[in-house]
Amino acid sequence: MKKTPKNVTHIVGKLKKLRSEIPDKKQFVTHISSGNWLGGGLGLLFWKINKIKIRKPDFGCEFFLSCRYAEKLCPRKRGEKIITTVLQDAGIISVISPGVKDIKPAHYRLESDWLGILPRNFKLNVWQRHRLAAAEQWVSDRCANKNPVLVWVDASISRTELPETETWRNVMRDPELEPSARRAGDFLRGYRKGHSKVGYAGTIYTPIHSLPKIAVPTLLIDGAPIAQLDITSAHPSTLPRLMIEAEKRFKVLGGIEEANKVAEELEAGRLYDSLAITLSIDPKAAKKRFLAALNGENKHTYNDAVFLEFARRFPAAKEVIGKIRRGDRKRLNRKMAGVLAEVIKLTIETCAEMGLPVFPRTDEIVCRQRDEAKVHEILSAYFLDQTSVHALVGGRRKRFSTEDSAD
Repeated sequence: MKKTPKNVTHIVGKLKKLRSEIPDKKQFVTHISSGNWLGGGLGLLFWKINKIKIRKPDFGCEFFLSCRYAEKLCPRKRGEKIITTVLQDAGIISVISPGVKDIKPAHYRLESDWLGILPRNFKLNVWQRHRLAAAEQWVSDRCANKNPVLVWVDASISRTELPETETWRNVMRDPELEPSARRAGDFLRGYRKGHSKVGYAGTIYTPIHSLPKIAVPTLLIDGAPIAQLDITSAHPSTLPRLMIEAEKRFKVLGGIEEANKVAEELEAGRLYDSLAITLSIDPKAAKKRFLAALNGENKHTYNDAVFLEFARRFPAAKEVIGKIRRGDRKRLNRKMAGVLAEVIKLTIETCAEMGLPVFPRTDEIVCRQRDEAKVHEILSAYFLDQTSVHALVGGRRKRFSTEDSAD
């Protein structure tokens, strides 16, 4: 078997030269596979990119990756550039937007000539599996050290069990739910190990985030039934805060006044219904299309009738959304997710101080039923403080002291 050079920069250079000499991708893949070119850190990195890449018809393949994590997968020798820089210099990947240290990873594009160069039968060898485990542990340790709140989340999940119920058996019989359900179930039953992590825009992901929604109510914390406290219209309810901030930053006239009107629509629960009535569509469809527009899933946002109707009613909001998303259609989504993540983090910190076991599920907090009233008040208060929207939490609205005298 051909022995590959150990210097990663040299390997990348040789691969680039081979790629130009072997234009047929199938022949190139066969050649590098038989030559064991991907038996080290570079192969592990390509394997990881293949796992996390997002296919986009108009933009090829994109992925988010921290350069420090990439270095853990593919270590460099003294004097070498970090692997992500080496790949950029070779024209294998390109930067869409740079990362921000401790906030978000860099956004890359995998160039078309290098799509699918990983052999279909590629399997990690022993060294690569150990290296991957070490890199994942580094991520877990770093998140836990930087965010003590994760320690409490993991401690809460360690007190959580998944009883054998008919609901669970039905989930495991469902071919679409079974794979994700099994991952979470294996963790709760001690067959798998893992830690909670901070991911996209500060969102906390637990080792059981893949547990299907239908199975969550069957969980027990300390042997007791659980309660689920979700925030109604969580992401749209962050808009008023972004509009208030934008009036000063972007000089959007009427931003604060209109933010109050948007907040009123959200608090009354009539935003989706009113959009649906005007357009003669189902409220669920109006909600789905409006959220798709906000989240940047629809690249023709301004041609969508639901969004256009919202923009007609709230022109300042449309202007703010356009200015935030300029140059990056996912920037608004990150900002909304970041506000929600901060609310969840603050809630968990307060619950930890009070000794209340809780863990998050994106825009939801799971707790014991006997702690529901306390956790409901904490989550409601933080969301109101951070967004100026008095949202429904767990299907009901908390009445604070300023409102007690009204009813």
